[in-house]
Amino acid sequence: MSYKDNIYKIMRSDTDGLRYYQYSDKELQKFYKPIFSEKKNPLKKLHDLTLFNFLERRNIQNKLRENLPDLVLDQKNVLTVKTTTGEKKFELPSAKGKKIYLSLLGINKENMLIQTEVYEKLKNGDLGKGNEYYLFLKQDFSKHQVVKKEKLYPTIESGKLNDYLSVFPKVSEDGSYLKLFDNYILEKKTNKVREVKNSDYLSVDGKYVYLNGAKEKISDGIQQIQTVDNYLKGNDKYEAEFKLDFENIADEMDFKSSGVSIAQTCYFNKNYVVLRVSYNGIIVGTAGAVNVLVDLTNKKQPTAYLVDLGVLSTKVY
Repeated sequence: MSYKDNIYKIMRSDTDGLRYYQYSDKELQKFYKPIFSEKKNPLKKLHDLTLFNFLERRNIQNKLRENLPDLVLDQKNVLTVKTTTGEKKFELPSAKGKKIYLSLLGINKENMLIQTEVYEKLKNGDLGKGNEYYLFLKQDFSKHQVVKKEKLYPTIESGKLNDYLSVFPKVSEDGSYLKLFDNYILEKKTNKVREVKNSDYLSVDGKYVYLNGAKEKISDGIQQIQTVDNYLKGNDKYEAEFKLDFENIADEMDFKSSGVSIAQTCYFNKNYVVLRVSYNGIIVGTAGAVNVLVDLTNKKQPTAYLVDLGVLSTKVY
């Protein structure tokens, strides 16, 4: 939800409801510090860390005091939103008698964005067909608008959601681009929703694009990264470049291989790219796999590290 004064505030939503948590940079660094002292088996150490509930005892009890809304659904699926300025009830479209999951996707001083997933209840207890809606809401409850997922981007381009757009994070400092959902960026000057190609990988913060980084099998050779601004302008200006040499990586890892089977991006943000490279065996089977961690802090001279952390791609292609 936010990062301020070295404090993260996050939201988690599942079948048990919606909860808020907060933790500091210091707590996070202390948590993952053991991975750096593990020399023999960093994969196992990382796996052990994932089994620990880091968020335990870090939940926010007083939501309103932290300027976070209290969201409550009654038995008739009427949503009550409560903030420090008051509360208001909303009956979502076609929500009566159905199962609803809530998520708070964004919030700032002026606006908030609530996602609702509405599912039919089947006789056997399972959930049937679902629909998603976005509730854009002013913090003072002066106005709101509900938009079905399929109509979100056309509605944004129509200008009907201009009063709520500040809820989306800025891609550039001047606010000329905003990060929407998935691979979509709003170009404010033209009010057009632009899409990053399926073959390219948008960074977590939405500010950079790894060209051809979203392919199921990345090709080796020169890899290129652009700012979103240069990417959408279609020019040849690159923020960083680095070279992948799969044969050299296999030699460094002492893999006896007939070639690469999978090379995927697992994570990409401003200063880091994490790749997963798997190798075929000489005749059958696998020769091994490794994560390639590319440090882009110095974008003129990136540094790559090879270590098997077992980190896999989480992006759906």
